[in-house]
Amino acid sequence: MKKINPFYFTIIMIAIGIVGYFFITSFKKSGKNVKYQVNSFNYVIGTQTVGSKYKFTDKSMLVETAIEIQKMGSNLLKFSMHPRYSSENYGLPHNDQITSLTKLATLEPSMKEVLDMDFKFYHIWTYGFSQYTPEPEGKKDDTAQIKFIDGFSETYEKALYDELYEFTSYLLKTYTGTGKKFYLGNWEGDWHLRSDYDRTKPANPKTLEGMIKWAKIRQKAIDDAKKEVTHNDVEVYHYIEVNLVKKALDEPNAKVVANSIVNVVNPDYVSYSSYDATNPYKTEDKLKKNLQKALDYLESQLSPKAGLPEGKRVWIGEYGSPSISHSDESQNLRSIWTIKAALEWGTPFILYWEMYNNEINTDGEQVGYWLINDKGKKQPIWHTHNSFYKESKAFVEKYVKANGISPSFNEFKKKALQFKSLNP
Repeated sequence: MKKINPFYFTIIMIAIGIVGYFFITSFKKSGKNVKYQVNSFNYVIGTQTVGSKYKFTDKSMLVETAIEIQKMGSNLLKFSMHPRYSSENYGLPHNDQITSLTKLATLEPSMKEVLDMDFKFYHIWTYGFSQYTPEPEGKKDDTAQIKFIDGFSETYEKALYDELYEFTSYLLKTYTGTGKKFYLGNWEGDWHLRSDYDRTKPANPKTLEGMIKWAKIRQKAIDDAKKEVTHNDVEVYHYIEVNLVKKALDEPNAKVVANSIVNVVNPDYVSYSSYDATNPYKTEDKLKKNLQKALDYLESQLSPKAGLPEGKRVWIGEYGSPSISHSDESQNLRSIWTIKAALEWGTPFILYWEMYNNEINTDGEQVGYWLINDKGKKQPIWHTHNSFYKESKAFVEKYVKANGISPSFNEFKKKALQFKSLNP
């Protein structure tokens, strides 16, 4: 047997080592890539935390509920950022130095903690400190944080633009490279347009005009910051939430946010607090028919817009059936009806109201909009979410390993509608 020249043997061993190094490195990168794509995928269903009426740990309400949402399997967090952070919503310590959204994000430890958590999708009710008039202790007045009732003054216009531009810039700079997506919007906009909560009255024309200005400024501040601030792998979008869609369908001449503001502003996205299309209906077929009809209507109010990801621009911002009027099993089943109807239609998000219940009736009873009740019990709908995430992540991981890329939304949707969690 001919001996190999030591010089060539050394060269061969070095070559093998180099090939082995690149193989192992490539394998590790591939593994990291799979994990990143699984963690970053939009699993569509999710929940939120606002104004919970109980807690179980020594952590703040906001942090405790965010941790529970993450433990359930979600990579999406919906919460609120506005001057009421220390009162009704989270009971966080008041800090006189917090005078803007950016300062709320940086100086309030719980806010900073949840923004830094490994969520990839954030839906945030965003209201500026520059628009807020402190309310008397123990009293709530929604007009205290919106200044377009009966018209929107130029002073408030500039202050709103500056504050939201600064906050968007902060998010883009701070979270560049993280893959996070922030959706900044409002709570049920039709109750801003009709701040007396009377849906039977016509909208005040001056308030309507003021709200259009308000929404346009919010959109422009976000757009301008995205153009002018260097960033990568982080996104910020603007949405308008609506809630009186059935009124628009039943009364075509009535002015609501969907047909009088959304169609004028053309925001990035529309969120639908969908109780008027879900809760009245007693069968799956009727719920599906009316929900999809409302979603079609909302989509018809939007115009094409460049610079946005492919797909639908209308989502479900809230839905739920309270336990005060539904059994645990009915609450779960009706939620599955809503998820399947919205998923089939193609909404990018379907957000359940909410992790912990936020309403107590006049008798002191928990109304029961919850995934975990006031005794710490995980409800059937919690288990539906948890099982859905497990099935979803297993599918996405298998798909990425086989194809090197994540499945499209339509591929995911088609598979998800067949999951056991949605077909009990």
